[in-house]
Amino acid sequence: MRLHSKRSAAYAALMSTTTPVQAATIVMEASNDPGWGMFVWLATTVGAEADELCALRWDDIDLDTGLLTLDQQRRVELDAHTITLLRAHLAHCAAQAAILGVERHPGAYVFSPWPDGGTPPDSGEVTERYARLCAGLGWILRLDQLPRYSAIELIAAGVDVRAFTWRLQRGLSRIQRRPRA
Repeated sequence: MRLHSKRSAAYAALMSTTTPVQAATIVMEASNDPGWGMFVWLATTVGAEADELCALRWDDIDLDTGLLTLDQQRRVELDAHTITLLRAHLAHCAAQAAILGVERHPGAYVFSPWPDGGTPPDSGEVTERYARLCAGLGWILRLDQLPRYSAIELIAAGVDVRAFTWRLQRGLSRIQRRPRA
């Protein structure tokens, strides 16, 4: 039993709170997959839990006023960088569905793994993916321990929002160039 507690203590010591530089590195690494990068960005800047983001629908986001509603109770004001990224992500999702000839679901999920947006992502899979991403960077970090950082803090720590936006747009252009079957 004592050995188990030593291992637990060692594991807990390895796990730490995500620093701004780590958060910026994680966001930029995640942005290699634009949808995943947007999920990690929003988790970081909004401070939402995985379940909340998995349940998030486009109807919950007002890009004109910059308000995001979580669980129909909590409203979060979005910064200009996040709004720009969300607009690019929405365009990416709509174009992907159009190219595939799929009609978007009226209440589409923001991070749906399907082009129609009708199915939410699994929060367990998202949490596991985040842990794998961090492990690949040499860190033992969990999504549920991610502190909230503002866009300004992430940019100061190394996130290149222009590159991130470009990756969202480039992902869109790659989809548009795919030959039709």
